[in-house]
Amino acid sequence: MEKRELAEKIIDFLGGPENINNYWHCVTRLRFTINNDEKAQLSEIEKLPGVLGTTIKNNQYQVVIGPGVDTLFSAIEQILGVSKNEDNDAKKETSHKISGKLILDVISGVFQPILPALVAGGMLKGILAIVLAISPSLEKNTTMALFNLIADVPFYFLPFLLAISSSRKFKLNEFLGICMAGALLYPTFVAKIASGNSGLTLFGLKIPVFNYATSVFPVILGVGLMAVIYHFIDRFIPDVLKLVVVPAITLIIAVPLAMWILAPLGAYGGLYLAKGIVWLFNKAGLLAGFLLGFFMPLIVLTGMHQSTSPIQIQNIATLGYDYLLPVSFVHNMAESGAALGTSLRMKDKELRAAGLSTSFSAFIGISEPALYTVNVVHKTSMIAAMCGSGFGGMLTVLLGVKCYAFVMPGITSLPVYVKAGQGFANVLLMIVCLVASFLVSALVALILGGKVDKENKAKSASKSRVEIVSPTSGMIVSLEDVNDPVFSKKTMGEGFAIKPTSDEIYSPVSGKVTMLAVTKHGIGITTSEGVEVLLHLGIDTVELKGEPFQLFVHKGDHVAAGQKIALMDIKQIEKDGKDPTVIFVITNSKDKIKKIDFEYTKGNISFGSNVMSAELI
Repeated sequence: MEKRELAEKIIDFLGGPENINNYWHCVTRLRFTINNDEKAQLSEIEKLPGVLGTTIKNNQYQVVIGPGVDTLFSAIEQILGVSKNEDNDAKKETSHKISGKLILDVISGVFQPILPALVAGGMLKGILAIVLAISPSLEKNTTMALFNLIADVPFYFLPFLLAISSSRKFKLNEFLGICMAGALLYPTFVAKIASGNSGLTLFGLKIPVFNYATSVFPVILGVGLMAVIYHFIDRFIPDVLKLVVVPAITLIIAVPLAMWILAPLGAYGGLYLAKGIVWLFNKAGLLAGFLLGFFMPLIVLTGMHQSTSPIQIQNIATLGYDYLLPVSFVHNMAESGAALGTSLRMKDKELRAAGLSTSFSAFIGISEPALYTVNVVHKTSMIAAMCGSGFGGMLTVLLGVKCYAFVMPGITSLPVYVKAGQGFANVLLMIVCLVASFLVSALVALILGGKVDKENKAKSASKSRVEIVSPTSGMIVSLEDVNDPVFSKKTMGEGFAIKPTSDEIYSPVSGKVTMLAVTKHGIGITTSEGVEVLLHLGIDTVELKGEPFQLFVHKGDHVAAGQKIALMDIKQIEKDGKDPTVIFVITNSKDKIKKIDFEYTKGNISFGSNVMSAELI
């Protein structure tokens, strides 16, 4: 399928261009926020060739593509238009309150555009380190000096790169944002800093002394302040004066305040953050390394791994090395090993081919295909990846492995583990960690792979039946006794009902959440066999507009039978004059169900108890 055609289909299955509020991408995923969740068809998107999987995290609809995501994103932009994206970004960022989600979104948006420059500089630093390790006499070579200069450029002038990307993210004129970075790296100011005295005051208050070259947080905070001031002033200045007055007032206010307060705070924050990580790894190194590695698959699964980039860059700028990048590196190898170990036990040729190809992808540095295609699907594979990653993370701390330049973790990033003048000891230790992580995850997956085979066989054997468990505790009654003719006459399908004694609601089947009512009183789940079930919380509770309900799942989430998915306030429902009866129906029972066997007698039942089994046609 051509990229343009794939882009069009993804947009259509998300409800069309008018339903897409915002869109961007990371290294492997397209990310969308949409207006109407009901229009999204993630199950259809997952069937498209070239799509590795989908997920919903932090209200983002994420489509996993892999290494070719940037090309597909270009097609998305051509269809939707960059201007719409920017306008929506501006509305979104000026209207949202500060939250963890917004902070992660800002970090991702600021660092993603500048990664190519940082990775290029980091790789060149690693290659030069290898050359000097082989031939130390080249240290004073003028050609080497030139290439060292090139490698240092993205890091020394990092504030300028961040000023541009931050300006784009905060919807500020980029050239105005560069002025903030220019103020922090102004030659006279830099020279004064070298002497230990800035020589500058703000109404008699001394400007603190800091070296902002290679810094991360000061310029982001400065540009953020500049954007706030700019957009605030812009509302009160007549259009005829905007071009002259607004930028001038913004510079006059923002730059001094940033140099006096925000930039030093950012510098202190980065410094103590780096020291805090050193302290953590010194005091609880093995445990910290193991826990970070062990949970790294889950961190990547939620997309939160992008938030570590500024910490890694800050560590390298402050300490000269970083502890976190080696853990990310061994995580990729663990994902690769787990996918390989699982695929070797698979009898299905297509599944095996997918496991082998995604294993190679993780080996070269892109772990998401293996994570979504193989390891998330098989829980034993996920356990193997977490074990291998945890062991590898612990080993990096035990052996004291360090990364000396920022680069995307993958087999091609090994050169940045060589430090000029120190030989190859560090990179060899890194290789030991990588091999160990790969082998542990591969062996665990291979050993537990027998369980995967048994699970697959069990699924095949039980594919003709679907087991349904009670979604809550209470008095179970037949569907005919429900005080609602639509359900009692089985217009919606076969099922049962429970007069609940508990506020907790659990999933009656394993499957994917395919529908969530806006008023939270209806939850639709589709099993892997295609059986569509509806969980209706109360009768006529749609009129309560969702107030008595709390949902713990999102549309597109995979749930297991017996998993807690919602809360309903029974007392509040009854106080509002409504019936809290929980109704379960199979909405496509006429098309999918051959026979239903009820496994209960009228009376009290606890959540998770077997209620009925349905034999498929």
